[in-house]
Amino acid sequence: MSPSRAIVHRLFVGVAFFLGACLAGAAGEEGVSFGPWAPEVVAVTLDEVSFMALESNLDVQIARFDAAAKRNDLPAALSIFDTYFTAQASYQSDQFKKGSALLGSKSSDTSYGIGFSKLLPTGTTVSLDLDHSRASTGVSSVTVNPAHQAVATLTLNQSLGKNFFGLIDRTNIKITKLDIENTEWSSLDRIEQALADVQKAYWKLAYLGKEVAIMRDMYAKAKELLNVYDRKRVFGLIENPDYYGAEANVAKRQNNLLAAIDAVHAARNNLLFLLNQDGRQISLTPRDPITLVSEDVDFDAVLTRAIENRRDYMKAFNTVKMKKLDLVIKSNSMWPEIDLEASFARNGLNRAYSKAWEGISKENNSQYYVGLTVQVPLENRKAKAELSTAKIEQAKALLELKVVERKIFTEINDLVLRVKVRIGQVLTRRRVAELETKKLEAEEKRFRLGRSDSDAIIRYQEDVLLARSSHMLALYDYWASLIDLRVAQGVLLDAYWKDTL
Repeated sequence: MSPSRAIVHRLFVGVAFFLGACLAGAAGEEGVSFGPWAPEVVAVTLDEVSFMALESNLDVQIARFDAAAKRNDLPAALSIFDTYFTAQASYQSDQFKKGSALLGSKSSDTSYGIGFSKLLPTGTTVSLDLDHSRASTGVSSVTVNPAHQAVATLTLNQSLGKNFFGLIDRTNIKITKLDIENTEWSSLDRIEQALADVQKAYWKLAYLGKEVAIMRDMYAKAKELLNVYDRKRVFGLIENPDYYGAEANVAKRQNNLLAAIDAVHAARNNLLFLLNQDGRQISLTPRDPITLVSEDVDFDAVLTRAIENRRDYMKAFNTVKMKKLDLVIKSNSMWPEIDLEASFARNGLNRAYSKAWEGISKENNSQYYVGLTVQVPLENRKAKAELSTAKIEQAKALLELKVVERKIFTEINDLVLRVKVRIGQVLTRRRVAELETKKLEAEEKRFRLGRSDSDAIIRYQEDVLLARSSHMLALYDYWASLIDLRVAQGVLLDAYWKDTL
């Protein structure tokens, strides 16, 4: 290589190294910024990003809206017990010619009234009606003319067959409450999964940050080797192939460093997206070290916690209850409609409006009515079909509950084993990284004594890089599997969720 070409090449390497340092600074180093803005760099813990996620994550907010909307089903179901108010008014003037003088040539009728009705949880419909009418006629033989009549009527209607004493109405409300609870379980599951995604993103950022540090260290070692060869080359103590190999090694390590920095940027942006934060305003850096932690991974204990806390199991159990209640409704729907109606009315009649209403309380002018209506569908095919379907749905729900139980057992079994395997991988890969580092250090001593060459050093550097990266990846996989295990137990959210849906 000519001296001028060597100078240009060294200048290029120096500029590239400076660019790499700037990018690395943007990836989390203090005092260096990158891009058209300078976001505030904040070091955060896992707990802090978890609370941030529950406060601002968009999936969490959507899940809360889903639960809030579903809760409106309860007042809608209870609306069957609402009190209804009715009012009516009418006026009629009759001046038709009549076939008899006794009918008069002119008459008028005015009536108006109000009423209240309400269905009680016992299946009883209570109605109170207050009516007033005024009638006048041109017939002189009518005793009371004009006549004001006031009538107060209390009516009770009771279901004795289908919807026996409000059985269907009350059971539908119970089903609605269970359905709302299931939606809340689903929303909490979605929130927990969003939290798990944030925690995995946090540990991925921590892992990739360590990758940058590893790549930077190996890049520095590659440059040290090249610097040694630069000095030897001046005295003609090195062959060109060795020098070119060391130079290519620097470029390769630099490329690895830039790739690692790019991965850190992508991971940081993903974490900010999950936290619903503006990357132009804030840049997050993990504060917690990515290391092994003490965690109970005993299968029996983990399985017990899962059965006690898994929301999909609670949902399946609620679904069995709902199907059982629906079977009660469908069984009752097989009954005939039997309605008992009773009414009590009193009236007052007088020429004066006020006297007519006084007559209701002062005079014993009463009317009683009791009636029974029975309606029986002879084929009753719809009710029979719905009852048969309800029995099938109940049996299906029981099987689905068993499926969830088997799913929990399988997931816990797999994840407990996975966590244990990840722990073993972390320990063994850490040992490999330590041994590869010692091997490189020993070879570097030999190299300084002239007993080794660039090819061996470069290969040993590659071995160290792969071993350290593998160790960091094993730590990330360990944390990801640990988060999955906590989700499978339904306990990840409990440590952070202090709010109500």
